Amino acid sequence: MKFRCKVTDGVAMKELSNITTGISKLSKECVLRIVPRKLCIIISNDDKGPKKPFVWCELPVNFYFKEFNMFGVAEESNEIYLSVSTAMLARCLNVLKQNVVFIKIKLTNRQTPCLTIEIEQNTESTRSIQRVHDIPVEIILKQYWQDYAEPVFNDFHVSIEMPNLRLVKTIVESMKSMNPTINVSANKYGRLSLQIKTNTVSLSAHYPDLSVQSFAVGSTFLHDDGDNEEELFETVSATVDVKKFLMFLTGMQLHNARTICSIVHNRMVKFYLEQNGSLSLQYYLTQVSL
Repeated sequence: MKFRCKVTDGVAMKELSNITTGISKLSKECVLRIVPRKLCIIISNDDKGPKKPFVWCELPVNFYFKEFNMFGVAEESNEIYLSVSTAMLARCLNVLKQNVVFIKIKLTNRQTPCLTIEIEQNTESTRSIQRVHDIPVEIILKQYWQDYAEPVFNDFHVSIEMPNLRLVKTIVESMKSMNPTINVSANKYGRLSLQIKTNTVSLSAHYPDLSVQSFAVGSTFLHDDGDNEEELFETVSATVDVKKFLMFLTGMQLHNARTICSIVHNRMVKFYLEQNGSLSLQYYLTQVSL
C-alpha cells in the first residue's frame, strides 16, 4: 500500500488550504478515501450504531496534483482509507496561502502510520524554508470500508439553488440563539424560506426568485408558510438542527461555489456545493424529531 502526491500550482494549493480549513469546522476527524482519480474526504455521524456519512467531498486529481501515485490494498481493491485529524491537517496546510513552491504528501511509517507533509516555501531572502509535518493516521481495514460508502439518494421533492451563503449565515446565526431547530422550505416558484418558531416568537427569512432545478410534479405538500393557497400546497419542507446547518454555512465559505438545496419532505435536507472542476461536496441533514 503506497501513496504519494505533489502540488505545485498556487491556485490549487490555496483551494486545498481553504477546503481543509472548512472541513475542520465540521468535525474533529475525517476519513480520506484515496483512489486513482480522486481524493474523497468523508465525515460520518457520531451517533451510536452503524456509521453513516453526512459529508462527502470529492477533489479531482487532475485539478490539484502534478504527481499522484497510489497503490491500494490489492490490485482488485485499489483504494486506501485513512482516518485523520481535520485540525492537524488544516493547521499543516494553512501555510499554503503563503509563498509556497510545492507541497508533497506521502503515506509513511514513523513507528505508526503517518501522512508526511513536506512543504518548500520561499522567503524574502534567496533562501527557502522546508517544513516537514508527520500527521498520525489510522489505516481503516477493508472490512470496514462499507461504513464509508457514498450516500446515494436522489429522490428529492425539490432542488433549488441557494442564495449567497454569507447572507444566509448572518440570518441563521441570529436564529440559532432563539431555537435549536430550523425549518427549511422551498416551493416550485423559486422561493426558499428559513423559519423558527417558539412559544413567544416566529421568525422567517424568505429568498424569492431562485432557480428551481427540479420539483416533484403531481405531489402535494402541506406547509403553513405560503402567501396564497396555491403555494401552501406546493411547498416542501424539513426541520433540521440549526447548529449543524450553521456549521455548513460557516465552514463552506468558498469563492465561486454554487450550492443546491434539495429537500425530501419531512425527512432530510441535502446541500450540494460545487466549484467547477475543483470540488463537489454533499452535506446531509436529517429531519429532527419534534
